[in-house]
Amino acid sequence: MNLLQSISFSNWGSTTKSVNTPSPQPSHRVDTPTENAGLEQWLSVLHLSDSTLPIGAFAYSEGLESAIQLAALRTPEDLSTWWELWRTETFRWQEGPALCQLMKAIKRDDWRRVKVLNQELTALKPAVALRDGSHILGKRLLTTCADLYPDLPADRLEELLPTLNVLTVQATLLATLNVSKDVALASFAFGRLNQSLSAALRLFALGQQAGQVLLQKQLRLIPKTVTEILEDANSPLRSFIPRVDLLQMKHTGLYTRLFRS
Repeated sequence: MNLLQSISFSNWGSTTKSVNTPSPQPSHRVDTPTENAGLEQWLSVLHLSDSTLPIGAFAYSEGLESAIQLAALRTPEDLSTWWELWRTETFRWQEGPALCQLMKAIKRDDWRRVKVLNQELTALKPAVALRDGSHILGKRLLTTCADLYPDLPADRLEELLPTLNVLTVQATLLATLNVSKDVALASFAFGRLNQSLSAALRLFALGQQAGQVLLQKQLRLIPKTVTEILEDANSPLRSFIPRVDLLQMKHTGLYTRLFRS
């Protein structure tokens, strides 16, 4: 069972509307968005967490490439530790709370707060490659989804360019779709880990099966981390992983590079 399957489907049931009155002409009936709102919401979450979304995320390793080239990460077990640090530090104390706080501000139409949180996300990335990457992906995600999701307040997000973080766009999309915070957090975590696995498979000797085993191990721990985030969702954004920060900052100095970060 993968992460998204582990989330109770009942979360979506409350938003699904039933049609009690049959259509006078069933053979010509066309489904409307309101009839299957819960299912459409579920599919939208899957769409947004898909690593194949054409925004160029495949070109970023988030420091994984420099960690491997500088011999800080050599084995599958090291990769598991790398993910563990992301889950317990970056996701738990920075990106997870930021996602919750952004969604809350967006639903309240508090764009001043959104701007502040977006600035904090930029400031918390010590490596210029990570900052630039987040801004590039943020702009691409906005451009891609502006036409796909008509209710997205694209004009508000455009005001944050050129320093619009991808997490800010993701939070806006999830809030606009009325996705619950626990599902939003879980789908975000799945997308990040899946993207990291894709990068790892291209960077060192890691078989597909071994990669999936490591991924599943982390996915089983995500629900617990999500619960911890929700219990302290308004905490100040922070993250303390100096060794990882240093490795990420060294990426621009690598002799050869496959990724942009």
